Amino acid sequence: MMWINGAALLRNKCQYLAAILANLSVVCTGCAMGWTSPVESKLTHPKHSPLPTVPTDAEFSWIGSILALGSLAGPPVAGYIAHRFGRKLALLTGGLLFAIAFILFVTARSVAQLLVGRFLQGCGIGFALAITPLYVCEIATAQRRGSLGSLVQVSMTLGMLMVYSIGPYVSYTTMQYILLAVPLLFCAAFSQMPETPHYYVAHGRYADASRSLEYLRGECIEELQDEFGSIQRSVEDSIRNRGTIGELFRDHANRRALFICTGIIVLQQLSGINPVQFYAQTIFEKTGTAIRPELASIIIGGVQVVASMITVLTLDKLGRRPYLLISSGGMCCALVALGTYFYLETQRVASGLSLDRLAFLPVLSLVVFTAAFCLGFGPIAWLLIGEMFAPNIKSFASSIVSSSCWGVAFFVLFYFSSLDAAIGTHWLFWTFAIFTAGAFLFTYLFVIETKGLSLPEIQAQLNETARIISDDKP
Repeated sequence: MMWINGAALLRNKCQYLAAILANLSVVCTGCAMGWTSPVESKLTHPKHSPLPTVPTDAEFSWIGSILALGSLAGPPVAGYIAHRFGRKLALLTGGLLFAIAFILFVTARSVAQLLVGRFLQGCGIGFALAITPLYVCEIATAQRRGSLGSLVQVSMTLGMLMVYSIGPYVSYTTMQYILLAVPLLFCAAFSQMPETPHYYVAHGRYADASRSLEYLRGECIEELQDEFGSIQRSVEDSIRNRGTIGELFRDHANRRALFICTGIIVLQQLSGINPVQFYAQTIFEKTGTAIRPELASIIIGGVQVVASMITVLTLDKLGRRPYLLISSGGMCCALVALGTYFYLETQRVASGLSLDRLAFLPVLSLVVFTAAFCLGFGPIAWLLIGEMFAPNIKSFASSIVSSSCWGVAFFVLFYFSSLDAAIGTHWLFWTFAIFTAGAFLFTYLFVIETKGLSLPEIQAQLNETARIISDDKP
């Protein structure tokens, strides 16, 4: 009887299962983003590196930054596959790209092969982040769409925590084999999940759509006629009212939404979050702190997971603006403190200054920084795109914002090491602090509160000429 009840419960929760398995592709994304943290130190030691020589500084810059170029190239291809062949096949293609990348890493004997693998990882990220939210949105009921949709940030931080926890303690090759298991598991498990009913309806495959909906809801189609009819009307309306990219710039509300979303996503990247996540272990090695760098990285990864879960549980209660203000303010204070520590470190030899009492500051600063990011600017920057734009132009807006995101990410990652050498680590983090202070002001002056508002209400606020800061809702 217990087995029967358990099977029935699982059947009724198939949308949770499908959403969780789809988000394994985002776990792969987190693994790719955290990959350089333990690998960079391995590549600098010939005994642990698979390469015959140590990569140059320029090659290290490309190993870190080419991921962003792949992420820029991935979404257009993913969108085409998702529209023509289905969301499921698009996600499985992304999983295959991750698997090929790790196979290239296992067999790598040159920097060029590592670069190809990193580019494919970036393409996989583009697939995962473009299609996973779409798949989850289309399989979830209206009541569960918010909680299931918020799994993306949690899944990404879980992937990074996995790399931070395993990478420093195993060999380079063993690490690649372990990480290869994640996309293989994703492809094997997710291949058993259904395509979305929306895709089938859009292609006139109503019988397949019925079977998909039956599986996801655990009920026969006769009991799901209202939902099936709603899906059919929604898809048909979307096909009839196809938007154009020109509508983004002709309509005042859309222009304002694009300005807000692009501004938030650019400032997100200029906060320095990607260099911190990509090079966490290297940054801790530079601080000279008593805490082992690999342990400090694990602490950072754990904090990211916890902060992301807190956001999932409380975002709809506190609202978007408060979290963005707390996030940018917290990041700014943490970066100022971290920059100050590195400045004192440069003065230590000349002045004989002892930093023993401040040994905790680098770890504390980065813990606060990553926690603050995951509370606000991490998840909310992408959430606003889904809330501010109508469905018929959302894809155009998402493409522009994503291109801005990964374009800036490439710039920051590629020049991170060069700027570190040119202006000093302290000024580099102070520069990031200036951008996060700008993010606080940008949020305070321009970002509207969208909590609990329908799309027409949000568009009405965007069309107002009154000052945005008066738009907060209790």
